[in-house]
Amino acid sequence: MILHVLCKKYIIILEKMRLPYFFFVTVAFLFTAKRALAQDTTEFKPSGRIIARSFFDYSQGFGSVNNESGFDLTRAFLGYSYQISRTLQAQVIIDGASGKNADGKLEVYVRNAFIRWQDKGFDISVGEIGLLQFSLQENYWKHRYVEKSFQDRNKMAPSVDLGVTAQYKINDYLSADLSLTNGEGYKQVEKNNSTRYAAGLTVSPLKNMVFRVYGDIYNDGEDLRDALPEGVTDGKYSDQKSLALFAGYQNSIISGGAEFNKVFNKGFIQGKDYYGYSFYASGKIADKWRVYGRYDLMDSDKPESFGSEWNSLDGQFIIMGIEYQPLKQLKISPNFRNINPDRSKSEQYIFVNFEINL
Repeated sequence: MILHVLCKKYIIILEKMRLPYFFFVTVAFLFTAKRALAQDTTEFKPSGRIIARSFFDYSQGFGSVNNESGFDLTRAFLGYSYQISRTLQAQVIIDGASGKNADGKLEVYVRNAFIRWQDKGFDISVGEIGLLQFSLQENYWKHRYVEKSFQDRNKMAPSVDLGVTAQYKINDYLSADLSLTNGEGYKQVEKNNSTRYAAGLTVSPLKNMVFRVYGDIYNDGEDLRDALPEGVTDGKYSDQKSLALFAGYQNSIISGGAEFNKVFNKGFIQGKDYYGYSFYASGKIADKWRVYGRYDLMDSDKPESFGSEWNSLDGQFIIMGIEYQPLKQLKISPNFRNINPDRSKSEQYIFVNFEINL
């Protein structure tokens, strides 16, 4: 009951945000950045670096998925990052394994294309940028190349979008962030009447410990609405909203976190909600070796007019594995996965995941 009251209060606060104020703050930040750039040219040599990163894996299913096996490429980054000044950076990255077309061929997308300014506690990015909705959670999960974090895996939000993010570190214990983005992700970059407004607050009350609350509102767009089930014609529509709560602990040996996430009015359909929990831990057991485990639980609600459940991802997901890092640029992780959906047969897999990061 307490959790739901806090959720409602946070969403109400977020709804009271005004777009002109957001733009005023952002413009002021950028003006400050311009002045800082003009004053910060002494004794600095601009430099750049190539970004090359790849995730791939081999998997074998068991039982009902015994015939599923093979290699897969899930990430292929190639890009360049250039430090223009001490405070200003530009970056472009192309991902050659972002998805597949109808013929099963890999598709190439622009993953990042942004300018970033950092100075005196401020961190502002403009362009095709990484979002803040679950980036902190990924850092505490520590094994993104093995599996996406909870929100990403369950398609609750895009990890990258076109827009602007502004973060400010108030002190050593508290930081805040605002975002204004298209809302569709980097695979659908187009103009429309829908915009996602987001705000987050991160608190670090103790050494190595962090708490975060995040919420956003995504304006209803008729051309972006989820399709209604067959036979349903009386759908009601509203803005989509998201809430994320996170608590994490991390030091040189262990890293772990617990999170609650909920999306209200998914696809702008009133009453079409989904939510869930994720718990994970990773620990260093020897030089170059780590062990990890994770448990996810997903559930959903449906409008009264829906005759059946809509979310095929409802259920449990468990993963346990070990990681070996023989080189700084290479990680190898054998792991076991159990997928136990609410409305279909369970599936078990053995994976071997690889990350190459040059």
